[in-house]
Amino acid sequence: VRVFVRLRSSKAAVKLSATKVSHLYQCARCDSFALQPLARVVDKGTHEKVVAGVGPPVERSCEHCGGVHHVGGPLWTAPMHDHEFVEKLLAKLQDEEGCSNLGSRKRLIGMLTSVAEELPDVPLFTSLSAMCGVMHLPCPQTVGALSALVRQGYRVSRSHTDPSAIKTDAPQRKVWDMLRCWAKRPECEAQKGKKKKEPLSPTSPAAAILAASPEEEADFRPVPEVQRMLSKKDGAGGKVGKFLPNPEQWGPGSRGTSHAAAFGAAEAAAAASNGAVDKRAENQGKRSRKRRAAEAAAAAGEAAAGEAATGEAVAGEAAAGEEAVQGDGGDDGAAEPPRKAPTLDRAV
Repeated sequence: VRVFVRLRSSKAAVKLSATKVSHLYQCARCDSFALQPLARVVDKGTHEKVVAGVGPPVERSCEHCGGVHHVGGPLWTAPMHDHEFVEKLLAKLQDEEGCSNLGSRKRLIGMLTSVAEELPDVPLFTSLSAMCGVMHLPCPQTVGALSALVRQGYRVSRSHTDPSAIKTDAPQRKVWDMLRCWAKRPECEAQKGKKKKEPLSPTSPAAAILAASPEEEADFRPVPEVQRMLSKKDGAGGKVGKFLPNPEQWGPGSRGTSHAAAFGAAEAAAAASNGAVDKRAENQGKRSRKRRAAEAAAAAGEAAAGEAATGEAVAGEAAAGEEAVQGDGGDDGAAEPPRKAPTLDRAV
């Protein structure tokens, strides 16, 4: 990572730095959040003064679902990018004469285009899929959800970090209202009908959020402004990849038994020159091979112990037999015949 830093010395700028960081209050159930700046600027007529922030910005319980709030931070909530610098850099990269030999030129143009389209004064983004997961609803189309907020007078944009994330200056309640209206639409009901779901628990955050009525009905018809923002083409009609693709080895692979066999003979021979297939084949089933080797070693040890015990028993029996033979043949004289029991003569 290459970072360019410019240092300025100013007492006023040091005091203003406290206004650029905030604490975060986030609900533990529905993930709704609010920001509390550490300081604020007060206009005194002839000058401005930096004073402590006033808070908290939320009640003790979440106004949407009744959950408790977790406190985090402080985190940076001022603009993250210098919009003027980004525009100049983007214009420089789009000039093919000066940057035609740059290998990552297209990726940089896409990333900077996404950065330039972000709302500079909205520090955090919202995930539509996560909010719909809280409400147990299918996710609406991004163009429709953003258009509904634009029609209500709010600004929207995407985030360069996540294609499914949105940034908006609309309050959290307005975003929940938009999803409440989406829950009543036939398209949402049709998508929910495809999957069998259990009824919501009355103590769940989804039940609490859906129980409230929206303050304003949302209109999900696409707005041209949002369509242009979500388009994958620039102003000249060229294709722009605004988000970096995942690496080639991203995510879980296939089963180990067929990974190496999935390659053809030519592909396997070509990849073997790099050591890719050899490395993969070497690592396939490594744990099972270790387990089988340990089991085989244990079985061999038991067999060896059994053979040793059997040999010792045979040797003991042989030694006992030799001692018995030596005891019988030790006296040179003949064996004494058995004696008869004495008898008594009775007179008849």
